[in-house]
Amino acid sequence: MSELLKYLDILASKMRYAEELYGIPINYVPIIVDEDIIVYDRRDGSIKKLSNKKRLGKKELKKLEKEIIRNIENGKVELYLTLTFGEDVGLGEG
Repeated sequence: MSELLKYLDILASKMRYAEELYGIPINYVPIIVDEDIIVYDRRDGSIKKLSNKKRLGKKELKKLEKEIIRNIENGKVELYLTLTFGEDVGLGEG
């Protein structure tokens, strides 16, 4: 679990950077987009299901840990973070 915490710390830093860059508060970022969307809540450092905004239990978190780390490592989470601004900031308009 300590490895996941390191990745979440890096993710929180990227969220703070994007917040400063775009001037828009970022509280959540999707970390798994599947049947149920799982998000990282930067405000309290928790991982939640978007559908009910409840924290994942330890067993659920342990089960998803490798997938979360893989999504952070391969840039998928950064893509989700970037896509958040497509409509708000006007990326791609020309």
